Amino acid sequence: MPELKFDQLKVQVFKNAAQLSNIRLKRGEVEINSEKLEVSGLNYWKFLFEKNIDLNTISISHPEIIYQTAANKSSEKDSVATKGNSKEKGLNKQILVEKLILNRGKFVLTDSVSENKIKVKTFDFQLNQLQVDSSSIQNKIPFEFKSFSLDADSIFLKVDERHTINVADIRVEENKSMLQGLLLTSIYSKQEFQNHTPIEKDRYNLSVDSIAINHHDFGFKNDSLKYVASRFSIHNADFEIYRDKTQPDDNTVKPMYSEMLRKLPFLLKIDTLNVDNARIVYEERIKAGRSPGKVIFAKVQGEISNLTNFSDSIEFPTTRIIAEADFMDQAALQLNWAFKVNNRSDWFSVSGNMGTLSAQNMNTFLTPGMNVKAKGDITSMIFNFSGNRNVATGGLNIAYKDFKIEVLKNDGTEKSGFLTTIANIFVKHNGESGENVNKGLEIERDKTKSFWNYLWSCIKKGALKTFT
Repeated sequence: MPELKFDQLKVQVFKNAAQLSNIRLKRGEVEINSEKLEVSGLNYWKFLFEKNIDLNTISISHPEIIYQTAANKSSEKDSVATKGNSKEKGLNKQILVEKLILNRGKFVLTDSVSENKIKVKTFDFQLNQLQVDSSSIQNKIPFEFKSFSLDADSIFLKVDERHTINVADIRVEENKSMLQGLLLTSIYSKQEFQNHTPIEKDRYNLSVDSIAINHHDFGFKNDSLKYVASRFSIHNADFEIYRDKTQPDDNTVKPMYSEMLRKLPFLLKIDTLNVDNARIVYEERIKAGRSPGKVIFAKVQGEISNLTNFSDSIEFPTTRIIAEADFMDQAALQLNWAFKVNNRSDWFSVSGNMGTLSAQNMNTFLTPGMNVKAKGDITSMIFNFSGNRNVATGGLNIAYKDFKIEVLKNDGTEKSGFLTTIANIFVKHNGESGENVNKGLEIERDKTKSFWNYLWSCIKKGALKTFT
């Protein structure tokens, strides 16, 4: 390797050890610098008589790995071609390493103008029982191993032009892994955010105390990357979403969740995903000069089963979501949702129920969005819908009392007496929609909106029919 530079080579024949100091290696888009590389435990017998390399330990101290992506794809094609040629040559020996250890390393992935896309402040990595031979070298992962461990802290990831992720600590082992202190944040404030997108887009802020992963594995299946895990557990999450609806609409077709999973560029299988004690706040600025409407889901507990886009059995499993929360910090809400990823029409079924919700809490999203104030209480709501990517059918039953509407003037602060009187002529102030009142509703989906807008359209249509 002519690209490899070092200051000193020290060989201790009788101790079966060798050491390189002050290593510099630059090959293609990758640059590696390290204080020291130590090799120990060479099996002389296998080396001299079998031409195989059998080592006890390779230890690399303070490696700094810098990967700069190319501005164009030509170098990438060259590297692929080079790899292809090397594979054709094959490997006429076996390499065994009991332990490959990287101590106190650093990693940086940059784009073509040297802006950080991924940065790891420090990491420790160990790979056990590494084996490379003429068979493994032909695979997409050109080596085999028994186990590995990774401990990294202060990880930075640039998600897009507007958001970044920081993780305080990651520990990855063969059977159990843990992420702690995850923060997904917007680079810009709510006001500045709109100057960096030509159309309406969600601004995210997410904090998660910890994510635990059990029994996970990765590899390839039919040339596709595959990741499987038995359980994901997300603890203490706080998720804030903000959207400015005064921006031009994003009129692209929004896929259903089943389609998004189906079209992932890799194979995914998570048996169970648990969410423990989450809070979700969605804010929507609908009119300039008005406060945004706000929807809150507190104390969210949920479980997703069969989160997968492939199946090894004949029958494809149904993805199911069961969740409960305090809607607007008050009403107990339960949700049951199911869909099948392999269903090309994107079939789904969703049902749930909600307890007592006061109009005072509803006004935080009714007033900014619809320019009305409500009085009274919804005492219960039950809904059940099913459908596909085009249309949904179902029903909704609501019980309520002392329900009244105040229509506001354009400034949103004063009541319009005339319009309020007219509105309350058509609104039933007390009632309970019987079981068959809303049965058979049909709702056509606006495909430029998300699934959650689709579900809201179902509930809104049922509610309006009940109140009027």
